[in-house]
Amino acid sequence: MEVETLAQVYFELDRFHSSREARPLHIFSVFPKITTDDLSRFAREAGVDAILENIGQGIYRFDITSARKRQHEYGYLIDHGKIWNILIKTVESPTVAGNIVERWLERMYPAICRSYIRSSDLLNIMDDLSKVKDSKLDMRSYVLRAHDSHETVKKWKSDKPYSRGEIERTVRREGQLLEAMNFLFHVEQTYFHVRIQADGHFVFYEGGQYCFSNFQRLVLSKFNETALLNHEFFSNRERRIVDGRAEVSRIHLEPARNLGKSDFERLSSHLSMKYSTAVLHGGNPWLLMNIIDRGDGSSFDLHGYPSEIQVIPFNRGSPESLMRLIHGIYELFPLIELKEETQ
Repeated sequence: MEVETLAQVYFELDRFHSSREARPLHIFSVFPKITTDDLSRFAREAGVDAILENIGQGIYRFDITSARKRQHEYGYLIDHGKIWNILIKTVESPTVAGNIVERWLERMYPAICRSYIRSSDLLNIMDDLSKVKDSKLDMRSYVLRAHDSHETVKKWKSDKPYSRGEIERTVRREGQLLEAMNFLFHVEQTYFHVRIQADGHFVFYEGGQYCFSNFQRLVLSKFNETALLNHEFFSNRERRIVDGRAEVSRIHLEPARNLGKSDFERLSSHLSMKYSTAVLHGGNPWLLMNIIDRGDGSSFDLHGYPSEIQVIPFNRGSPESLMRLIHGIYELFPLIELKEETQ
């Protein structure tokens, strides 16, 4: 079937994923810092490949090839302007397809950046689903992960209603990051089965009539909206000189408990694996670090205190890099809360 509009793309996916031939579809919500016209060139420079064919307004057939083993995947790229959705059909196993795109995106940073939302935002999407009229939210499992260990899958009893409170209590008890939710959603005599992750990676498994259209309307669009709000929150944070005076915009993070020297040592080690870092002061119990994003050159100061972590962008601090850094801190301290900044 030839497609030229989003409605036709969604109809094709509705039809395929409600059939016996259904295979998982990997979906990624990402922020572009380039145009689709430049994508193939940037991919070549990153050591991977990307081929686009425009088939409608903001709709592209999309083929990628990984750097390792030259593995190939294909699907669609939907250009929503400030955010793209990449839809990848499963050619090999579902796990292999997802890993190929994950590695491709790593190579493409900072031209293409992952979208991150908080665990609380993930639960807000689930809350909204649970309130849809004449619907049923059938939880299958959720995933917790500590930064230095493998993920922990928490099974959900099939006859037990969704409970945000129970999930939050488990997260607090185990001190791990809520990373993903796996569920079936029944509405309007149809359903869809999906896994949603806080880093903007979805796996759409199967469903009934209009399954993908309902998923796009009730889940994917909500995720995109939340990611865009987060992007706006972290935008325009660079240090400025106004009337000869430096103005800074601090990001304040409040931990669930007081942090000590060992926590800051772990934080310093964790961030140094992803960034160029310099520890300017590693006293007891606070930390002062300079952090440089090797990808786009953004730079930040990080101040660690027992009851607070502050992130202060320098003259160059992109929202994408800042979101990535904050997510890295969440990985280490899952219960930390983002607070409003002060000037």
